[in-house]
Amino acid sequence: MACAFAEEDNVSIPLTFDWLTVAWLKTRLQLWLGRHRVSPRQLAWLLLLGVFSGCVPVTRFEETQSAAQVEMEGRRRSEYEATQLKAENDQLRAQMQQQSQALDEREQALSQAQLDSSTQGKQRQEAEGMVEQLRGELARTGGHLQTFHAEQKKLETALTSEAARGRALSRLARDAALAMPEPITTGDYTLDPEQGAIVLRVPREKLLTDDGSVKPEAEPLLKIVVRLMQLHKTAKLRLEDSSAAGDPLAVSRLVTALTERAVAAERFEPLAVPPDAAPATGSPNRDGAEIAFAFSVP
Repeated sequence: MACAFAEEDNVSIPLTFDWLTVAWLKTRLQLWLGRHRVSPRQLAWLLLLGVFSGCVPVTRFEETQSAAQVEMEGRRRSEYEATQLKAENDQLRAQMQQQSQALDEREQALSQAQLDSSTQGKQRQEAEGMVEQLRGELARTGGHLQTFHAEQKKLETALTSEAARGRALSRLARDAALAMPEPITTGDYTLDPEQGAIVLRVPREKLLTDDGSVKPEAEPLLKIVVRLMQLHKTAKLRLEDSSAAGDPLAVSRLVTALTERAVAAERFEPLAVPPDAAPATGSPNRDGAEIAFAFSVP
């Protein structure tokens, strides 16, 4: 369908319709005809009017066409920009997702590091507590070892002293036995070890009279005692009368006699008087009494 106008400003523009447009026009026309009841003549006029109205000036057509092209170009650019923005948006979302995942992993790693640090701190505190406890135990053990070592030294010193004392007492007993072999062999004298000492027992009647005076017959024995004290410089002597136990007056004359024979007073040991010992009353019993010479080594 075409329009033929002779004016210079007008141009015939072929009008083309697609099937969708035709169907739409048909439907609208049927609705409109059904509503207004148009006669065939009126319909012909309307069609003719529509045909003539399809003819437009060239200037308006070009403007319309240019506007349409501009609009299409703008729409194309908008669609392109929208496509680009969508791609960038998808890319940003992917990056954000990766960064979020990396951030989660870092948070998990940080939490694990904090947990490990806390665990290591607790373990370190426990280890320090164990070390302090072990140090205390070692200190106590060291103290016990030092005490044991000191006691061992004392024991060794005591054993050494006892061994030396035993050797000294053995030599003293040997010299005493060699100095008076006959009375010891016959049993008149007895020589026995007692409580760290060598005790020589002699019948009292062979040394002292009833009033405590020293008999002349005691001179050989006194010389032997003096000789033993001279041979053994560290030995000490304790005298005791069994008829008056614990009474130093009973043997005082013997002590005096030995002192006169070069036995120093500091080499005599005092008698050990028991705390519950009662003083002697009446005449002492001289039968079977003995004088004990107790030699000891410090």
